[in-house]
Amino acid sequence: MRGKFKLGPLIILSYIVTLIIITYLEVGMEDGVQISAVFIIITIIILFENREMNSRTMAALATLSALAGVLRVPFAAIPGFQPVTFICAVTGYTLGPVNGFMVGSMSAFISNFFLGHGPWTLWQMMGWGLCGVFFGVFKKGIEKMGIKSFIILCGLFGYIYGFILNQWYVLEFMRPVTLKVIIMGSIMSFSHDTCHAVGNIIFASIFGKTFIHALERYNRKNKIIRIKNDICNEKNYKESSKAL
Repeated sequence: MRGKFKLGPLIILSYIVTLIIITYLEVGMEDGVQISAVFIIITIIILFENREMNSRTMAALATLSALAGVLRVPFAAIPGFQPVTFICAVTGYTLGPVNGFMVGSMSAFISNFFLGHGPWTLWQMMGWGLCGVFFGVFKKGIEKMGIKSFIILCGLFGYIYGFILNQWYVLEFMRPVTLKVIIMGSIMSFSHDTCHAVGNIIFASIFGKTFIHALERYNRKNKIIRIKNDICNEKNYKESSKAL
């Protein structure tokens, strides 16, 4: 259990550190995309091999990532208005923070094949990934306060995500990096972030209960199937041991 607990946060932390290093070293777009792809592939393999992710969970994450990535494209005409943040929030809330991070990072990576990759891709992967982590970590508190708190936090994360993306812009184009420059970057993106926040509230209000109910039901079924498989494997092991 200890290894299970430490592995996910370690992967997320390693990605954030890598991102900061890449930004300061001014790694080009092609290298950045390759690093993103390698990170996603290695992470999935590690989680799968360490039994933190089974084939059913992987299928659910792939579906949610593809859904978020594809749905982002038709909404690109409206700045900031897209369902990705909402889907990441729902994933983290129902399937856990690590799975939420995976959907957030993969959805940004997938959608940017249509909308354009660049140095911002890595920061988008981190921003939406941390959205999944946030809703996964604070699930119990959100659950106690009800669906309205989930909707409000989805809106709030529109500004949090915007603040994270602003840091890429500041580090890339502004020198020297000071508190005043960071605040100015946030002020300049306020209208865009507000549109993002309003979009999150709309998606969460309309689809929040339905998505949460469906994914929690899927998660419960998945856990029951895993328990049954573990019991069957244990019985088979005992029978084979007796035969020997």
